[in-house]
Amino acid sequence: MKPFLDALEECAMLFDGAIGSLLYDRGIFLTRSYDELCLSQPAMIRQIHREYLQAGAQILETNTFAANRLVLTKHGHSEQTEAINRAAVALAREVANDTAYVAGAVGPTGVPFGIATVTDRKLAEDAVGEQIEILADAGVDLICLETFSSIIELETAIAAAKKTGLPVVAQLVFDAQGQAEGCLSPIDVAKRLVDAGADVVGANCNVGPAELYQVGTQMVPCGKPVSIQPNAGFPSVIDGRRIYVANPEQFGVFARRMLKSGIRLIGGCCGTSPEHTRSMLGAVRMMTCGEAQVTRIPAITTGESADRIAPTAAVPTRERSRLGRRLDDGEFVVSVELNAPQGTDMTGMIAKIDQLLDAGVDVVNIADGPRATARMGNLAMCAMAAANTGVEPILHVCCRDRNFLGLVAHLLGAHAMGLRNLVIITGDPPKMGDYPFATPVYDVDSIGLLEIAANLNAGYDPAGKDLKGHTSFVLATGAEPAARDYERELRRIEQKRDAGAELIMTQPVYDPETLDRFLDDVTPLNIPVMVGLLPLASHRNAEFLHNEVPGMQIPDEYRKRMARVGSGPAARAEGVRIAQEALEAVKHRVSGAYIMPPFNRVESAIAILEVVEDRWQRAPRPEPSALRLQATPS
Repeated sequence: MKPFLDALEECAMLFDGAIGSLLYDRGIFLTRSYDELCLSQPAMIRQIHREYLQAGAQILETNTFAANRLVLTKHGHSEQTEAINRAAVALAREVANDTAYVAGAVGPTGVPFGIATVTDRKLAEDAVGEQIEILADAGVDLICLETFSSIIELETAIAAAKKTGLPVVAQLVFDAQGQAEGCLSPIDVAKRLVDAGADVVGANCNVGPAELYQVGTQMVPCGKPVSIQPNAGFPSVIDGRRIYVANPEQFGVFARRMLKSGIRLIGGCCGTSPEHTRSMLGAVRMMTCGEAQVTRIPAITTGESADRIAPTAAVPTRERSRLGRRLDDGEFVVSVELNAPQGTDMTGMIAKIDQLLDAGVDVVNIADGPRATARMGNLAMCAMAAANTGVEPILHVCCRDRNFLGLVAHLLGAHAMGLRNLVIITGDPPKMGDYPFATPVYDVDSIGLLEIAANLNAGYDPAGKDLKGHTSFVLATGAEPAARDYERELRRIEQKRDAGAELIMTQPVYDPETLDRFLDDVTPLNIPVMVGLLPLASHRNAEFLHNEVPGMQIPDEYRKRMARVGSGPAARAEGVRIAQEALEAVKHRVSGAYIMPPFNRVESAIAILEVVEDRWQRAPRPEPSALRLQATPS
């Protein structure tokens, strides 16, 4: 993972929510030390961390808010100070598993700094310093100082935290009027915390999202990132229980407002739950910086079922589809990507598929809602294409546009309609195109959806229940050989393979060295790779792809060649030659070619394939399905 502050500079991030109020709701009396539960009831703490991670939290706080020696002494646990803090870090780190940051949570000591004696202040400073040192040594990614009511005590804690070299988040408590102790305004507090050395400043606890929204927006001009973690409103006591009334939907609304105002970190405090976190996650995803920052959500959600789920297909790969058989036999595979029509008329698409079939290409990829434009759904196009021509489609499934239940229903429906090949991707936010205001969903990312599909193949739904049958999908996934964060890309590819991916289909690659490096690095994973090829259409097209599309790098030599031909037929011919050169260089290292002709120009795809005549066996034209679906508008 990137260093925390680097990641925060790129995109807004999401803290988890309350631990203490969840423990209280689960029957732990207030008289107990909640921090000591890291030793006596680790499974409960681990489960809470897991629920927040599954809800989308990108930062998990350790269960150590009151784990300093002075507070632990009140519960008789002072001698366990180090053991409690180390156990807390280990539990959070185990759950995070390099998919979320771990923040060492540090709260106040209870010493009233405003009137405390020099001796009492020294005891408090030593207690906070000791706890921070233990947390840092145990391996947290950052220190989160929270719920401090005394700015003097918070400044003292910042000084201790800075000695560790870790990023420091410093959060003070404000009242309902937006003032801190001593009638300090939010901007005054922010400036003092910045001067004390805090890397992130903010506020948490005591009041709800509406009040802390006002506080946070006033802190934004301080020059440092701002973090806001409100309570779930003001608590009411009902039947002896403290009930917080701000619901998750309110948190989602205020999360969007906070992020739009420039606040960079959001989360929840007392009374919040994983449901509040999940509601805020949508806001974080809407405000990401061009790439979907999605937390992996495991497919299995019921613990008792997880042990008996083995994500292996009941049907051998070769028996699932023609594509599966060819991959199993080690044949060179070719697929051409087509976009669904912008309307209801399929006659033009059927004609293009007929061209491909006549040329020996019998597999097509159908993209899922590209570029935020109004298109026919690719599920319908795949079914109609297969029925009318006999072509074997690969259905793209993007996590962007459907919620969790919608994705499951989509997969089951696709299988019922006879589709057997999927390429599963997370998908970019719909910021380009005619409808940039469309809301992305991202309940699950590509890794989580691969797990879901693999378990459907094994006969289980995402909750671990028997499907009374099973699917038989061939599962492909995407990869970016030129990804900006290349190490992260490799880790995710390994996670995708472990989740069930059986084929990698790369983004277009033009630089031979970049592709060779990628193929070298994924060879140990023992998963076939189809190289992506996008024939350049013009010089303008080449410059756009190079400068505007993440993961696309076009060497200067190729851009100069496209500049010489400009646009039109000559440019398209040059684009085909460049794609042929790229394919020629790696055709003996890959399992196939995945061609993405611009504007559905299938003749360009067919021309590229001339260089693989020695590897690729052209397929005989398949027979159409007995089911004939209407290809023209009624």
